[in-house]
Amino acid sequence: MRLLFVLGFVYIVYLSISQTSAQEQETEKTFQYREAKFLYEIKCSKCHTLDRIFAEPKSHDEWRICVARMRTKSFFWITAEEGEQILSEILNTRDDAVGTFPHKKKYDDARLLFVDRCTQCHSVNRILMARKNRGEWVRTILKMREKSPDSILVDDIPILAEYLTERGEIMKDDHASEIMVTKCMICHQGGRILLARKSREEWEKTVSDMREHARKTLLEDWFLSTEFDIIVDLLVKTQGIESEGF
Repeated sequence: MRLLFVLGFVYIVYLSISQTSAQEQETEKTFQYREAKFLYEIKCSKCHTLDRIFAEPKSHDEWRICVARMRTKSFFWITAEEGEQILSEILNTRDDAVGTFPHKKKYDDARLLFVDRCTQCHSVNRILMARKNRGEWVRTILKMREKSPDSILVDDIPILAEYLTERGEIMKDDHASEIMVTKCMICHQGGRILLARKSREEWEKTVSDMREHARKTLLEDWFLSTEFDIIVDLLVKTQGIESEGF
């Protein structure tokens, strides 16, 4: 009797183990995850979907800039060596994501040229607040062109250097530029302000509207009367309709 009980117990345990094993095999069959083939699938999809990453094709230089920018967010997550590997994988295996753009659009307006060529990687505020002479700007632009030859044409160099030098001279040691940074760029990106070109009357209205908006939201007079005139004078001087396009 005891022997039959033991045999029955062993049989039940055997059936239980067999059923569990069968379930595990079925689970493995049902939930088979594809192992990552490329490093970018592991590193880049942590924050973005691959569909988003490859939504639009980029040039070789644009992909290099993109990977470098992502590395700055976490050098521990993507090392320099891994960055090079990711770039190589994208350029050599993702034909759908790599495009060639041999012709850069040219601009008659130096401001538009500056925004198109320089603000893809840097903020307008950072660039315009730099204090450099023409020679220093030329060296900076040449250095940027070495990093991204497709982004800056040879013909762009003197135009950008001249624009940045003249703009810097206007803002250098200028009380107006200090007010512009503390009063205007605290809320607006420099590019938004930079691309605007208006008459004196239009700038006066714009600054007046901003002053009124600040009164309602901050409950204080953000612009003093003297600051109001200084800001308008600077905007008319650099971005007035009659100005020469600084």
